[in-house]
Amino acid sequence: MADLLAAGFSLKQAMSNLVILNNKQGSALTEILAKLEEGQQLSLALKDYVSQATYYQLLIAERHGQLDESIAQLGKLLKRRIAQRAKLQSLLIYPLLLLGLLVLIIVAVHVWLRPALAQFGMMPNPAGQINWVKLSGYCLAVILVIVGVYLGKLFWWWKKQPTLTKHHWYSQLPLIGKFYRQYSYYYLSFNLGLLLQSGMDFQQICYFLGDFDKQSLLYQLGLQLRLWLEKGDELREFIALYPFIPPELVFFFSKGQTQAELSKEILLYSQLAYQKLLRQLDNLINLVQPLLFLVIAAIIIGTYLAILLPLYRNMGGLYR
Repeated sequence: MADLLAAGFSLKQAMSNLVILNNKQGSALTEILAKLEEGQQLSLALKDYVSQATYYQLLIAERHGQLDESIAQLGKLLKRRIAQRAKLQSLLIYPLLLLGLLVLIIVAVHVWLRPALAQFGMMPNPAGQINWVKLSGYCLAVILVIVGVYLGKLFWWWKKQPTLTKHHWYSQLPLIGKFYRQYSYYYLSFNLGLLLQSGMDFQQICYFLGDFDKQSLLYQLGLQLRLWLEKGDELREFIALYPFIPPELVFFFSKGQTQAELSKEILLYSQLAYQKLLRQLDNLINLVQPLLFLVIAAIIIGTYLAILLPLYRNMGGLYR
């Protein structure tokens, strides 16, 4: 769509061409085109087919004349996500095959090899000894029940939490939090830049966000920001409250620039945040395969030790 719009097609013409070019999504695209022909905005026509974050980004861009730019940005992000998913799948194929074969070998060792060695006196006689396999299974079952109950209780508690609390928690997770914060930096700065570029001040932005869904992040942030400003507190203190808000915004707001200059710098920052997000995701994908190989190596070593250590103990007893 971004390419067609850049080539000079209208929105309806672009969607009509997409219906022809994309047979797999033909029915969905046809429904979207029908909604556009009825006079609906693109964001509303796409609402049932995209994430909430994407819908609000399109809605903001649509209302403030930056729809083409926003579609291009979202298209690049989604295209890169598909490419990263394909790369991740290709990297996982070989390690997962190895892992599957390793599981079969471990099962064969415990089901056939260990009993066979025990018959020849090369493994300890299990009679009168603790069956560690069964004991481990029972312990694992008990642990899974406890974890299941705890997760159910946690899920019930989680559903009652406000949106900002959830997003605050997402951004504090050990590994995922880093990527979530970077995505939030891009998402919030891009939308803020568009709103400032349209000529809105912070009070107007807060009221504008008040029309969004009450459970959305933008609505919750707009509400809290409006209450914060009405108390007369400083904006930098509000930014420091939430780890998913770009801390660089404090620097931008303290420079005393005009609103046009401020919006331009924030939009530039959003592009840099977007590029950094893509680099971080690529680096994470490149780490997946080595980490899986380390896990496989650890399992192989553990399997060898489980077989060889009892053998060495018995062989040592023969020479006493």
